[in-house]
Amino acid sequence: MFNNHLYAAIDLGSNSFHMLVVQNINGVPRTIAKVKRKVRLALGLDHNNRLDLAAMQRGWDCLSLFAERLECIPPQNIKIVATATLRLASNADVFCAKGDDILGHRINIISGEQEASLIYHGMAVSSHSADKRLIVDIGGASTELILGRGLEPLVLNSLNMGCVTWLERYFGDGIISQANIEQAMAAAAQVLAPVQQDYLAHHWQLSLGASGSIQAVQEVLVAQELNELITRDKLEIILQQVIACKELKSLSLVGLKPERQLVFVSGLVILLTLFKQLSIDEMMGSGGALREGLIDELIGFAVPGDIRMHCCQRLQQRFELDIKHANQIASCAGSLALQLGDELFDAQDLEMLRYGAMLHEIGTSVEFLQAQRHGHYLLSNTPMAGFSKEQRKLVAALVGSYKNEINVDSFQQQASCNEHTAQLLASCLRLAVILNGRDQANRNGMLRVALVKGCITLYFDATELAIYPLLLAELEQEIIDNNLLKRV
Repeated sequence: MFNNHLYAAIDLGSNSFHMLVVQNINGVPRTIAKVKRKVRLALGLDHNNRLDLAAMQRGWDCLSLFAERLECIPPQNIKIVATATLRLASNADVFCAKGDDILGHRINIISGEQEASLIYHGMAVSSHSADKRLIVDIGGASTELILGRGLEPLVLNSLNMGCVTWLERYFGDGIISQANIEQAMAAAAQVLAPVQQDYLAHHWQLSLGASGSIQAVQEVLVAQELNELITRDKLEIILQQVIACKELKSLSLVGLKPERQLVFVSGLVILLTLFKQLSIDEMMGSGGALREGLIDELIGFAVPGDIRMHCCQRLQQRFELDIKHANQIASCAGSLALQLGDELFDAQDLEMLRYGAMLHEIGTSVEFLQAQRHGHYLLSNTPMAGFSKEQRKLVAALVGSYKNEINVDSFQQQASCNEHTAQLLASCLRLAVILNGRDQANRNGMLRVALVKGCITLYFDATELAIYPLLLAELEQEIIDNNLLKRV
């Protein structure tokens, strides 16, 4: 029996096969299953672009797993696409014919342009927007580059290079050397060259990465306490660590998962080449990509202008939070942060503080006394569209310390900003909560703050606050509890 609210998107990539199953909840997709298998189909292509039987069998075995999940989903709610390797394979019809039988649905081999368009759309509906953004997806046999604004792609290309094909071509002997890295980067630059100016003619405000290769780089950076923001300098640091390993079988980097070991170097050199040739300053990873684009085609849900704000507002409604009070806390916390110095926090830090303030009472939906702990747990385990993994950790850490004991460990475990910055943001939130208690009016003007030698100095007149003994007592207790605060 079919469940008409279930939808499935299957992406048969050159490195991995993916299946995403969602449930349509009032026009918004809720993920209920993700299945991923490393098939490495591209390794089965010979010099004549014929897939060998071993690679096809790996693919068919994976499709057999997917087929079980599709049994209860209406056929019209399913989309299955194949990308670069099956575009190239001269015997793709053989693979697809048997694959169609296994799945009970037709496999559609899409063009590079269609793939790039779907990737962009998947990112657009699941990531924080900017005026213009560059999307990069390094796949197994192709790399998609899409420049767009809002939901509209402006320049899109699918380039014939990927982490699996570059592995076979330039690191097939298992050796990692300066020479073969330079050769691989030169080849990547040559593939990019015909379309390079199409991108350099534009200026974009945000660069996003959507592939396993980029996610793996982020994981290494975070594990090495370099935070999740990808920059050229950080890529160069990781590249030198890679070269020092000398062989693929000896590749061991802090933060690198074993399943990414084989294709990490090839993906890294392609990414670094793109940074150099397109003058990319920095890049963030993002969860959405091809499968999310397919799901959106099936469901067609509306995309808000500010997806992160929309996400927080939906959470406020879902957990029945006091929106007016939360906005008052957000305004006060932001004002306190700005008093500490415009140069202390960047725009993203202040945005995360705002979202943390909007959601600070989410844990009260479970229980009041330990609301901060429940809030931390809820946000750590709730999908938050538009937020990167580390941004979500920071928001959860702020919520987890808005009152009572300060959860220092949670500040250490996020990589959206440094630990000290996170604690300063939390201090601003805690002070805002004290100043705007539910039993009293807004008293923000009674407290001034400044940053002195890394600590927040509080300026207030105890005589003036004597008519508010509870507020005064809470401020004095906060000074005792929070070692980042002192009073003048």
